[in-house]
Amino acid sequence: MKRKKIYGIFMLVAIAVFLFAGGRILQIYLNYQESQKVYEQMEGFTQKIEDQDLSPEAVPGETPEEVAEQGVLQVDFNKLEEINPDVIAWIEIPGLEISYPVVQGRDNDYYLHHLITGENHKSGSIFMDFHNQENLSDRNSIIYGHNMKDGSMFGTLDQYQSQALYRNYPCFYMYVPGYIYEYQIFSCYAAPTDHPAYTYDFPTSEDYEVFLETLQRSAEYNTGMTVTEEDQVVTLSTCVNTRKDYRYLVHGKLKQEIKMEE
Repeated sequence: MKRKKIYGIFMLVAIAVFLFAGGRILQIYLNYQESQKVYEQMEGFTQKIEDQDLSPEAVPGETPEEVAEQGVLQVDFNKLEEINPDVIAWIEIPGLEISYPVVQGRDNDYYLHHLITGENHKSGSIFMDFHNQENLSDRNSIIYGHNMKDGSMFGTLDQYQSQALYRNYPCFYMYVPGYIYEYQIFSCYAAPTDHPAYTYDFPTSEDYEVFLETLQRSAEYNTGMTVTEEDQVVTLSTCVNTRKDYRYLVHGKLKQEIKMEE
């Protein structure tokens, strides 16, 4: 009888643990679904266009025709700003199928845990460092996103550890009203949270040159790209799930500024 009683208690505990674990898994799944639903709604404010008239401005690079051939996004920023005036851009990383609105808050905490709609949520939003200029005019503009286990947000960013992926998809794009900014990736790596990559203020040109040298020296592989003090950089940052004190970083330099014709 005693053995049966112990067995019965063991079974009850096992069932309780199973139900708790199942509940947690279900909650995580529902959270992912909630976030996905919101950002699918946001994608409804974009449209892929392949015959958009484009003209180059400011920075030489591949021709606008080559960019147009792969298709560009037409983003309804008016609709997005009606939902949230903190929307400043839209980011597209074709090699990872990342396509999200970018927001900027008054600090770097709020959008870690809030969707673009303002709902409190673990997925958060893709957001730019509050120290940066919203027009991406800084020497180093920093953009953050969670490394979500379902691959959403910046959950696939660390796939740029593959040099083969880089060779096939060496660029990412920032859309702002009327313009596309094309960025050529020049360095990818994992680094501690205190890495100089998070520097946004450079008192002298020499400081910026040292910064760029550090980014290139940190790279996991040689992209063949060089950067100079004339270049503007966007830094993409996400967590490294196996190390809380590390981040995965992808740096791109402005290759081309393209005007989208009305």
